[in-house]
Amino acid sequence: MLRRMRRWLELLSLGGLAVVGFGVGIADQLGWLDKVAPKGVATLTLLMLSGVVVVLLVELTPLRALDDIRDRLARLDIDTIAQSQRRSRYGGVAKVHKRFSDDDFVERIAKANQVTILNTWIPNLDLLEKELEAAIRDRRAEVRIMLLHPKSLLVGLREAALGRSEQAGNAFVRTGIMNCLETLARMHGRLAEHQGNLKVRVFNSQASVSVYKADGRYLVSMFLHGQLAINSPQFDIEGSEDTVLGEQIQRELDTLWDIGRDVDLGDWNRSIDMIRV
Repeated sequence: MLRRMRRWLELLSLGGLAVVGFGVGIADQLGWLDKVAPKGVATLTLLMLSGVVVVLLVELTPLRALDDIRDRLARLDIDTIAQSQRRSRYGGVAKVHKRFSDDDFVERIAKANQVTILNTWIPNLDLLEKELEAAIRDRRAEVRIMLLHPKSLLVGLREAALGRSEQAGNAFVRTGIMNCLETLARMHGRLAEHQGNLKVRVFNSQASVSVYKADGRYLVSMFLHGQLAINSPQFDIEGSEDTVLGEQIQRELDTLWDIGRDVDLGDWNRSIDMIRV
């Protein structure tokens, strides 16, 4: 209410000064001022100008306050603040994707120095194979793969959860794992002196999540009933040390890596047979 009244008073003051100014100009042209106040024209004009200046100064005060606010906002790093909020309030989740995007992860592999994949098996390995090999050969990237042991009892449980089972004559999880090992063995053979950069382990434990990691970014999904992890929602997580989820997922990767056993890709069949489950 007071702000509105002040605004009206300012408008009336400016309007009144404008009317008086026009009146003085007309009176001066008609020669009336010389008769009424022959020596007071300059004084009257100065008073009018002073009034205008006072009103403008009053108006400029809130404008100066706005300038101060603008200057303060300009000093803020909005991107840094947004990233901080994402890390503290959302645990590092940058985005949630409806399903796994092979093209997106291929782009991440192309820039990464370290790639880690954790899954029961990797149904989309054929789409990632070329870029994984190029990352090792061209940039000496380190690639770590973790798969479920093909002879683990957990294989049957995952098959049952997906809606098919070995009893139905289609042990697709076990077959998928063995196909992945065969693909990785072929890649290993092509890498020559860079073979040490491709490390594969199998584990006999219940993985809680599937993870596709490129440097400090994780695509994390869950093992839901009735659908593959890559066809389930993917949590795009940033940071392995400074976000809650990033730290937790990295800990899970480290745990399963420690649990797992190295696979000799030079003769993976014999190597798998030698690893007790």
